[in-house]
Amino acid sequence: MNAESKFERIIGYILISGVVISLFLEVIGIILYYRSFGQFKILEDEAVFIHGKNFFYFLVELIQGEHIHQKAIWLMTLGIAILMLTPYLRVVLSVIHFSHQKNVKYVLITLFVLALLTISLAIT
Repeated sequence: MNAESKFERIIGYILISGVVISLFLEVIGIILYYRSFGQFKILEDEAVFIHGKNFFYFLVELIQGEHIHQKAIWLMTLGIAILMLTPYLRVVLSVIHFSHQKNVKYVLITLFVLALLTISLAIT
């Protein structure tokens, strides 16, 4: 197996894993929410909105568990965050892969994509 197909396989596993983990967290969160409140209607809850914060700051708060008292909402929000970070991780790994191959053209293109993704997630 050459390096390119090994890299593609790793990326495939990462993308599938991100989606499966996200789906699992969403389903568990929905079940817990329904068991707690007897309905599926989620009212405006501060835990699920990023108002005035960038995504990375929001992610740090989420991981620190500032809204852990609302376990169902926390799990669903974590699932969405993982789903959003999955393609971001793919781009980071692509930069590393192309750097390892010493492919300057693709490193620069992928770094540009990474910069755009980072800026879009960091803007409040």
